[in-house]
Amino acid sequence: MATLSDKGQAGRGRSAVAAGLATAIAIAAILFTATTCYDLIEAALRAGHRTQQATALADHLGQAAGGAAAGRTDLAKAAAELERRHAPLVAFAFATGSGGVDEFGIARGAGFTWGEPKDEAVRIALLNHAKGLNSVAESSAGRGETVPFDRLRTELPDGRLVVAVPYRAKASQKVPAGIAGVVLKVLPAGPGTPGWVWLLVLLCPLLLVAGVRYASLPLPITGVVTMLLGTAVVISAAPALMPAPGAGVQILSGQYLFPHGGATLSAAIAGAAGWLTISLLVLAAIAGLLVGPLTTLIAAIRRDPVPYFYVGPAVLATGVLIFVPFAVGVGLGFTYRGEEFVGLSNYEEVLALATGGHGATHFFRTLLHTVLWTFTNVFLHVTLGLGLALVLNRPDLRGRRYYRLLLIIPWAVPNYITALTWKWMFNTQYGPINQMIEAIGVGQIDWLGQSPWTNFLANLITNVWLGFPFMMVISLGALQSIPGELYEAASIDGASAVDKFRHITMPLLRPALFPAIILGTIWTFNAFNIIYLVSGGAPDHQTEILITEAYYIFTVLQRTGLAAAYSVIIFLLLLVYTLVTNRLTNATEAVD
Repeated sequence: MATLSDKGQAGRGRSAVAAGLATAIAIAAILFTATTCYDLIEAALRAGHRTQQATALADHLGQAAGGAAAGRTDLAKAAAELERRHAPLVAFAFATGSGGVDEFGIARGAGFTWGEPKDEAVRIALLNHAKGLNSVAESSAGRGETVPFDRLRTELPDGRLVVAVPYRAKASQKVPAGIAGVVLKVLPAGPGTPGWVWLLVLLCPLLLVAGVRYASLPLPITGVVTMLLGTAVVISAAPALMPAPGAGVQILSGQYLFPHGGATLSAAIAGAAGWLTISLLVLAAIAGLLVGPLTTLIAAIRRDPVPYFYVGPAVLATGVLIFVPFAVGVGLGFTYRGEEFVGLSNYEEVLALATGGHGATHFFRTLLHTVLWTFTNVFLHVTLGLGLALVLNRPDLRGRRYYRLLLIIPWAVPNYITALTWKWMFNTQYGPINQMIEAIGVGQIDWLGQSPWTNFLANLITNVWLGFPFMMVISLGALQSIPGELYEAASIDGASAVDKFRHITMPLLRPALFPAIILGTIWTFNAFNIIYLVSGGAPDHQTEILITEAYYIFTVLQRTGLAAAYSVIIFLLLLVYTLVTNRLTNATEAVD
């Protein structure tokens, strides 16, 4: 028969095993993160060096193309030599001419003077890039500015990178004679994480498990060990992460070139080892704090695993469908178009000017409009919904069931159908709303025209129509749960209708209404469909909200990293709002 001492020792043994497994998981997570970051940063450095070298080669070819246009150099010889000497990097070199004008003074399209590709899709993509780059170079020269580097590069349909520069035939020429550049080969796979790093990933958790199992290290010590092991990996890998100097001749400007920005490795990449060290120190500290709760969880699973088998699939599905995409989105926020690691520069750009041009709005102006949009909608949702619920809750109202059915229809219909229907109703010429206004002697209103206020009002009316039924249903359910005896007792005491509403109805409505308001605020803050389908953010992005602005950055400007940073900021704003409102209202606390 086991004694109490034996049971205690067995319990401590189980705790030691659970602590060892928990610490092993934490260590493995840190080492896996370190190796993954190592691979990503190494790939970013390689891509940055390739772009630097490609820019130098494009400059070299642009000089040759400009000299050929002036009759001083042989473009064919220079291009062939470039392709031969840099064959591992360059797929082919090319140059285009502006085309000039015909006998009627009409501009001809750009044509290839060297390296015309046989693939029609590639040919069209390069000519379109030449057209856009020529226009940018001409406007930049007129303003005395350099051509931004981002406008020099583009991608072909097959994913290959193109770097081209505009050139001219004379140093004083303001109009480019064409562009010259190189098409890079697909970036080959890197060497990957060194084997010794993966060996650490496998061995360190096992060693630590043994240490915790037999030496019973206290949990704070395991946290410190976790931090030290993670840091050791980063410090060991740091020399390989330091950027090497770029190859090629750095011309960037010359007699026949339009001045342009250069391809440089960002400061974030240059300090990649430091970034990684700091990140893993933070991760190690968090892992050390989580060892205790994870130990408790593992011990509970060992005692009774059945409930966790039921919950496990749901947790796994949630992680794959929600947390993994969320983590990828956060990671994209630190990159340029998902390719080049740029640190916090995307967040700095968002908080300065949302996109820096192309008709985009200022972040803080869009945030202010989003807050106004959310507050106005939620206020009207709650006011109308609660008012209708008070009316429908009256026992002497005839036909209550039919009114409830009619009033819930706006919520039941898919919101994109409702949004398109209201957009048609707001049509200036054919919309029923303007026809009704004209019938009472008022002139037409250009709802979706150039006025931001009419566009805002059209969006507001549409979203209020969609949103008030939800608040009405929540309020009506809460009202029907209030005992009628409370109102009878208040009537006996001589309380007025206002007193009953203030001291009985509202206090008992709060547990149901506050969570609904928080949820409605989050929905309205991200009401993408209404803004996108009704006003489209018009005029000039003045009715955009944050989520539609992020979509514009992603789809129109194709700035994936910037859009991801924008989305992370939206998430943080809503997270802070939710935490603060939960703390102030206790909306998610259990009701005794």
